[in-house]
Amino acid sequence: MALVPVDHRPQPRLSAGQLADYLAATSMLSQIGILRGAKFPTEARPLIIQCQHAKKAISSCLTSPGDANRIAAQAIVSLEQRRDDPANRPLTRDDARRSIEVILAFQGALNALELGGTRFEQTPARLPVLTINGVEISVFPDVIARVASRTGDRVGEVFIRCTIGGDGDAAENRRADANAHLATIAHMHSAENLTALGTPHSQASLVIDVPRARVTRGPANTTLRVRNIEAACSMIAAIWPTV
Repeated sequence: MALVPVDHRPQPRLSAGQLADYLAATSMLSQIGILRGAKFPTEARPLIIQCQHAKKAISSCLTSPGDANRIAAQAIVSLEQRRDDPANRPLTRDDARRSIEVILAFQGALNALELGGTRFEQTPARLPVLTINGVEISVFPDVIARVASRTGDRVGEVFIRCTIGGDGDAAENRRADANAHLATIAHMHSAENLTALGTPHSQASLVIDVPRARVTRGPANTTLRVRNIEAACSMIAAIWPTV
């Protein structure tokens, strides 16, 4: 009998990104791989979490647009030191190099992202998980978005995606679908947790895909995607013990 690692999750729990990728996966094998990575996080955890320094810098640029150039420049100098320090592990140095590329890509694409009219704020320190049909979804948005309207602020959550991902039309379609699901999950989480800040609005929640210079907003009508997410979570809860 195979031994079950002590550090597995007995109850279904995924990150928002994992659930979005699960929903966009085109094969059962890919879906099972995502669930195993969520159930056995120690086995799946990379040595470092990719591009966290870039995400932090980009988040600061969004929340302090007047200081964006200074923030990006300081981040790049720090990352160059990490990249060039021979005492660092190769993975750490490579992540620093990739993070620099992501920050430069964000600076180059900022005008094309069409984020005007949106104010960004730091994410509250602690936000509850989102529970859907027995599955806990951990949601850690990078920043909070506010959009002024005649009836008051509309609010949403923002995710910054920095990884390049696969090549080809099929991979691009999966990425676009995952981003749309992630924006919907962000709105669902906003609807439960951000009402004190304004009115949660689906199109105020968005995903900024930096390598592709693309912004994906939550759909105007979330009904179909929410149903798909709920059905997927019911399935995940059912098969979790056997994954």
